[in-house]
Amino acid sequence: MEADLQEDSDLDAMQSFKNVLQQRRVIMNALKNGSLSCLPGADGYADTQPVVNIVTGKSYDGVRLLLMKEHQKANGFPTAEYITELDFDKAQRARPDLCIRTGEQALSIQHLVQNEKTKEFCGKSSRLFNVNQVNNPLELKRWAEGKQQLPEKKQKEARAQILCTSTDPAKYLGQYFAAMSMGVKFKVNEKQAADFTKNLEGTVYKKIGTSLTTGKAMTNPFRLFDINNKALEHCRDIVRDARKAEQPNQKIEQRESQGVRR
Repeated sequence: MEADLQEDSDLDAMQSFKNVLQQRRVIMNALKNGSLSCLPGADGYADTQPVVNIVTGKSYDGVRLLLMKEHQKANGFPTAEYITELDFDKAQRARPDLCIRTGEQALSIQHLVQNEKTKEFCGKSSRLFNVNQVNNPLELKRWAEGKQQLPEKKQKEARAQILCTSTDPAKYLGQYFAAMSMGVKFKVNEKQAADFTKNLEGTVYKKIGTSLTTGKAMTNPFRLFDINNKALEHCRDIVRDARKAEQPNQKIEQRESQGVRR
């Protein structure tokens, strides 16, 4: 029994490892061909259209965001609205006429959680569908809206933006994730994009040794996720600082709305 459990654990670990390699391959290929969503378009702005779970109403971030954006672009879907396979099953029970279009496949996303003590990664995966993979996207979204319990978000000013100030991979991505989180634009020039691309490739594919069996350079497949964790920390710092800067203006607006002036 214990041997069977160990074998299952080893198989899960092997599959998680393969998923990590596949996700790294997708992101780095998109980086190389210039389609990665954090890179600027012809207008100098990156794609900051949010990647949303239509049931929870929450936006995705980090590596998951990049992967889902690439999935959206590769398939030509107009929006990055997604539903988990589990939630779609619930929707289908409530709306039996809903179905996944013929030939469409779920997007598998690997979640990596690092144990703070052992520093080991535990892999968890989820499967998602873009709403445009469903035969009736509008009906699915109507069902999902009834499940949301989030407060209405304030509309951001169209002119608001974050200017890229660093091509360090973690800081660059942190700025991009912050722009996505705040619902504002992310402005990047061509040199910054080129430097970021070079820096990310150099960091992700940094050699850690040579394989004794193939003689090829060995890299750390989890390095991208290390960068991701640092980027999310930087994102939180940017968002926190932005909120602090907004507080004085909010207090002034509140006093003026109450007829109090100083």
